[in-house]
Amino acid sequence: MLLVWPTKERPFLRAIAIINEQASTVLELGSDIVDGLASRFQARGHELEVQLVSPEEIEKALKSAAVRPEIDAVIVGGGDGSQSLAASLLAGSGKALGVLPLGTMNLLARDLDMPFDLMEAVDALAASHVDFIDLGDLNGRTFHSLAGLGFLARMARERQRARFEIPFARWLAFALALWRAISRIDRMLLEIETESGKLVRRCSAVLVTNNIYRESEWTRERMKDGLLEVHIVRGWTWLPLVKAGFDVMLGRWRQKGRIESIPAREIIILPHRRRVPVSIDGEVVHERTPLHFGVRRAALKVLRPIAAPA
Repeated sequence: MLLVWPTKERPFLRAIAIINEQASTVLELGSDIVDGLASRFQARGHELEVQLVSPEEIEKALKSAAVRPEIDAVIVGGGDGSQSLAASLLAGSGKALGVLPLGTMNLLARDLDMPFDLMEAVDALAASHVDFIDLGDLNGRTFHSLAGLGFLARMARERQRARFEIPFARWLAFALALWRAISRIDRMLLEIETESGKLVRRCSAVLVTNNIYRESEWTRERMKDGLLEVHIVRGWTWLPLVKAGFDVMLGRWRQKGRIESIPAREIIILPHRRRVPVSIDGEVVHERTPLHFGVRRAALKVLRPIAAPA
């Protein structure tokens, strides 16, 4: 579905951009990078209001934008955590989410084929069309890409810690977080239930993805199949975890068998603990068990660059 072309009475698109001032790219390059966003967007026939806000103010700013009747789209500049919060608040609002990739991993931006250069991303949003994507659900919490347990939750927690310790070198911070996380392996005994049946696994990492990720590159070809996939790293020592990591990096993780993957529309994971840390799109929360995963089909309206496949 294409957005309506501009008329004299109404611009093509009226949007608000909410930028996380603590996003990795903003910390690395400085807040001046957001200067000129509005004028560049307006030069292409649209209206854009820009707000640079602290992480504590993002939710308030998003809630305010979600109920403004004159706004067509909310553009969020930040990492996957900021995009996840935006997705949960904008789903069902009638407003489209636009993504400016200013974080470390930028998973949703990659799947939407957003350019990583800020001004190129603004140009892409100015020439976008509306699409709909699925959202994952964990015990009522929304996620746009993935949720991880064990090593993956610890890695997300260490990444947040390292990001504040080394704010201007995000890949150095990432390496430090990886070293800290892998030095303390979480050993888990899990019961996992899908439509295919129940199984019990001893493992160090479990990942649940919203739709199916490609093996050759960590992106999704389709984002509205109504499917989840649970990935289990076999074994609970550091060695299989490292080997599985290399398989992912080399694009062969479905071939080698060190990661067990099961597609499903509903997944229930029961750790032998009442509450466990879970990384949801890179942000760590502590969830009560059992962990109940589901799919909200075509729940989020997004802006996707015209050249990108739907």
